[in-house]
Amino acid sequence: MRQPYGLGPAGCGIVVLSMCVGRVGAQPGELVGWGSNAFGQVAPLPQGPFRAISGGRRHSIGIRADGSLAAWGEGKGGVLFVPTGTFIAVDGGLKWNVGIRSDGTLAAWGDNTYGQSDVPPGMFIKVSAGATHGLAVRTDGALLGWGSNSNGEAVAPPGSYIDATAGRGFSIALRDDGTLIGWGYNPSGETNVPSGVFVAVGAGINFAAGIRSDGTLAAWGANNYGQASPPGGTYRAIAVESQFAVALTTDDRVVGWGFNLAGQTNPPPGRFDSIGAAGYAAHAIRKECYANCDGSAASPHLTVNDFICFMNRYVAGDPYCNCDGSTAQPSLNINDFICYINVFSAGCS
Repeated sequence: MRQPYGLGPAGCGIVVLSMCVGRVGAQPGELVGWGSNAFGQVAPLPQGPFRAISGGRRHSIGIRADGSLAAWGEGKGGVLFVPTGTFIAVDGGLKWNVGIRSDGTLAAWGDNTYGQSDVPPGMFIKVSAGATHGLAVRTDGALLGWGSNSNGEAVAPPGSYIDATAGRGFSIALRDDGTLIGWGYNPSGETNVPSGVFVAVGAGINFAAGIRSDGTLAAWGANNYGQASPPGGTYRAIAVESQFAVALTTDDRVVGWGFNLAGQTNPPPGRFDSIGAAGYAAHAIRKECYANCDGSAASPHLTVNDFICFMNRYVAGDPYCNCDGSTAQPSLNINDFICYINVFSAGCS
């Protein structure tokens, strides 16, 4: 689990609990969906908890906390018949899916008209499903492509890569120095990548978007729906689909832009850990609510018990936190907070 706060005098004594905006009783790892539900993309959603989410044209696929897969939405091509086993990554294409198993090998299923479900052998760290072609980064940094290749989209240029994304008839890859390279179908300038250093990238239909090393967004290609005009701010994750995109801010909120026929760029409030986009819908996975540490649904659901729970779960063992030196259980309680203020903050104004 990610350690969200620093330890020691500055981290323990002045703890600010991140308030999770959303409905009372919402669970970490729970899926949330919005936008079109014409094919069951938004409801009902499978039970979690989930740790990763991705979308295809009219379906979505997620990885549960135990590594197993779940898929929902339109089932054309067999996309909903997920393989057994545990996975560390997954991505959805037009009518097919591809994932990385826990042993690093690839697995694909669904439509195979263009050979997109015939994955290459090897060990991989990143994978992307385009409309009808796939890309994957091998453990040695080599980039492999397969499936449809009418525009050269499946022929990756040589080099060392850390990520790649497959769009409709074109590809974008992230080199190990953080620069981008694009190739394939280019009627709207979608392969004319911007300069600079990037940490993430995603491709849709005739446009692409990425996150620069400073956290800001950049987008290029077709802009008829504003999809190449991203919002300001800083971000840590992005999901691109057809003619819209959603991104996760550095404070874990979802922002959307571009084509909005079904409200897919109007995300709900809350804090989230992962995002995905699927056709005219989008999804997110709720992050753990550190504020409601004891999981209470009573009113008021945030009490001093949550503060005590938080300290014992995340900062136990730090000597500054156990200010009164108690060995009782729980060892950290409200007395430690009072002790800390008097020992370390007396005289502060």
